[in-house]
Amino acid sequence: QGFCAMLNQKVYGERTEKMEVIKWLSVTERHTKMYLDRQLEPLGLNSSQHMYITRVCENPGMTQDRFITSFYINPSNITRSLAYLEREGFIRKENNKKDKRTCCLYPTQKGEMVYHEIVKICRQWEQDILGILTQEEQQTLDTLLQRIGKQSVDYLEEYGQEE
Repeated sequence: QGFCAMLNQKVYGERTEKMEVIKWLSVTERHTKMYLDRQLEPLGLNSSQHMYITRVCENPGMTQDRFITSFYINPSNITRSLAYLEREGFIRKENNKKDKRTCCLYPTQKGEMVYHEIVKICRQWEQDILGILTQEEQQTLDTLLQRIGKQSVDYLEEYGQEE
């Protein structure tokens, strides 16, 4: 039985099997955060901050509101994380010349330096946990997780239950 068939069986099987999918998504997320927290601590970062530096380094000049649609995180959490990163010297804000109500975000030299380490840490974790899968299985998993993630966002938006 292939990976897709096993995942479909779990996703569309009996109620307890669906709960197993939720359980393993939760276990993976929790252990990923634990790993990232340990690895990022020497850089002065944690698992909920690294993604901002990565995005700003890859998209210098982006505005804060782009994080809302990128990460599906509550705006107040974004504001708090960006304030910390600015205060600690990882990013800087500049007034947006096109829209005075917003600021553009840029990495500092410190942000650029840790960016490369963040990428290395994240790639290593992905290799370690996904190494048991074939390339085809990894691509299938990525596609399915994106579909599930988008469905969860759409569902909560439709029923007004998003943070």
